[in-house]
Amino acid sequence: MLLLLSSTLLSFLSVHPKIVSEPVLKLIKRSSTGDNSELKEIRKLKSEQQKLNIVDNFAEYSRIQRKINILTQSIEEKNAKSANNLYITISLSRGLQIFLIVLLVILSLYFRRTPVFYLDDSIDITPFGHFISFPNAANSVSFHFWVMCCRAVAKLTKSI
Repeated sequence: MLLLLSSTLLSFLSVHPKIVSEPVLKLIKRSSTGDNSELKEIRKLKSEQQKLNIVDNFAEYSRIQRKINILTQSIEEKNAKSANNLYITISLSRGLQIFLIVLLVILSLYFRRTPVFYLDDSIDITPFGHFISFPNAANSVSFHFWVMCCRAVAKLTKSI
């Protein structure tokens, strides 16, 4: 039973790696409260700056502009760091998918002679019996056939 559940779960996760990778990426990409406060501060400073006349209050106007420039520069630096998030997104998703596929191949080799489950004798799978149960006894479903079926169903559900 554990073999059936684990092979099914791994097969579906290898086709749908976003189930695991998206929550992890949300933790990585979560914008900090500092980013939001900096944006609010910039908006507040710009509204103050618009109230001032540049000719009459040049010193005040330029002081506010310097603060805006500093905050904008710090936000741009954080955004440059987030450009690496695209690389992290792609590598995490593909890396997880490759890991799961390699794990399924290893498990298929390890459990190649272990049936996932047995079918009742009343069920006749005559034309495909050898293919479904290879290399096991009749009316059994082999691990690699079960993984192949689960991946096919997972790919069909992915397109929906």
